[in-house]
This record gives sequence, structure tokens and C-alpha cells, in this order.
Amino acid sequence: MATEQPTHGRTTGRWIAGVILGGAAVATIVPLVWMIMIAFQSPRAIIAPDWEFDFSLDNFAEIFDTDAVFGTQVVNSLVLVLAATALTLVISAFASYSLSQLHWSRRTVLVVLTLAGLLQVIPPMTLVPGLYVTLLNYDLVGTLGGLILLNTVFNLPFAVIMTKFYFDTIPGELRESASIDGAGELRVFRAVMLPLAAPGIAAVAIFTAIQVWNEFLFGLVFTAGGREAPITVGIAALIQPQEIKFGAMAAVGVVTAVPIVLLAVVANRQIVAGLTRGAVKG
Repeated sequence: MATEQPTHGRTTGRWIAGVILGGAAVATIVPLVWMIMIAFQSPRAIIAPDWEFDFSLDNFAEIFDTDAVFGTQVVNSLVLVLAATALTLVISAFASYSLSQLHWSRRTVLVVLTLAGLLQVIPPMTLVPGLYVTLLNYDLVGTLGGLILLNTVFNLPFAVIMTKFYFDTIPGELRESASIDGAGELRVFRAVMLPLAAPGIAAVAIFTAIQVWNEFLFGLVFTAGGREAPITVGIAALIQPQEIKFGAMAAVGVVTAVPIVLLAVVANRQIVAGLTRGAVKG
């Protein structure tokens, strides 16, 4: 009997965990499926008192009409994601490599990582007034360049911390061997260390891209909306005091949410493997 109790306890624990995970999956998937169904319904069927599915592409035709701004906003978001992610990866790769492999003092590394961690917990809203004045002085308010810089700054601390931990898993002897063979520091970084850290950097890139794509506050505050804004701001603009365009909002949601959800699902193993290997030094 004593040997059966732990087994029974593990079975119960797995059952409870399965129920919780199943409930979380349902709570996540059902709204997404419902949004997709609304996006492909005609406006008449959406507001009909009785349930009916009237397949239609009218909602997508509306948001991608030549007079609409949603197509431009999608392009803005794509440019924003590509530029901010690339800039974040370049800076974080050099910074984290330096902190991990170039023998900085423990105090210096601790101070840098502490400051990076503190920036992550500061609510961005509290920094908006100062950021707005700064961007205004450099004529970057209402521009993609300003949004790219802001997203880079706020995603850089996490990228530096995670990439640094990943570089920590690479033996320093590899760098020393390449240096003895006559390779300069930049060549060692580019040809030896960077390829070994590629899985971790890829995981950070995916996470950063998702964060930038979903960002709403900066787009709302630092642009005037319309063709200057990212698509997240465009979705919010569909909620008006006089009318809520459910069909158009669902169609924009499908265009913006489904691709990023598919990216997260496809790259899930890469994200978990990269982040866990970097977080736990082997």
C-alpha cells in the first residue's frame, strides 16, 4: 500500500494539471476561432438575432479598400518589427558577448544586468512624458523611426540578459584558441561565437518580434493614427462611440493575430530550447 500512494498522487497531479492546461487551451483557442468565424461572416449575419453562418469576404474587402488605412498600417507594423528586431539583436549580441566573454569585473556585469532588469519592471506609461519631449526635440514624433527606437530601447534589456546567459554556456577556450591562431576579436565573434549562440539569438529574435508586433502604447501616443500608426492602433480605431465595426475588427484581428500565433506555435520548441539553455548554464 505504501508504494501505491505516491503513484496515486502522481496520477491525481497529472489529472489536475491536464484539466488546468486543457481549460487554458480552450480559453485561448475559442476566442480565436470565434474571431475567425466573425471575420468571414457578412455584416448582416453578424448582427442577426439568430445564429447563421453566411460566408463572405466583405470584411476583408472593407479593410483593404484603397481608401482604408489598414493596409498601410500592416506594412508599418512589418517594417517596425523587422527594423526593431534587427537593431535589438545587433546591439544585444555585441553587448552580451562583451559582458560574457571579455572578462569584465563581476561588479560591472552585475550593475549592467541589474539596470537592465530594473528597466523591464518600470511601467512604460510613466516614461511617456520624458520620451515624448525627447522625440519631439529630434523631430521623431509621428515617425516610424521614433517607434523603432522606442521598441528597441524597451526590448533591449531582456535581449541582453538572455543572450548573455546563452554566451555563458559557450566555453571560453574556443575564443582563446581562435585568438591564439591569430583571429581578431571581431572575427572570433563573427566566425566562432556567433554561430554557436545562434539558437539562443533566434529565440530572442522571435520573442522580440512578437513583443514589437503586439505593442500598442507607443503607437497610440507617439503617432496621430491613420497612415502613420501600426496596425494595433488601427484596430482600436474601429471602436467608436456611435458604432463598433465587429466584422472589420475581426478581419483586422485575423490579419494581425493569426500569423503571430502561427509563428509562436511553429517556433515554440525553438523558443523554449533557446531560452532554457541560455537560462540554465550547463
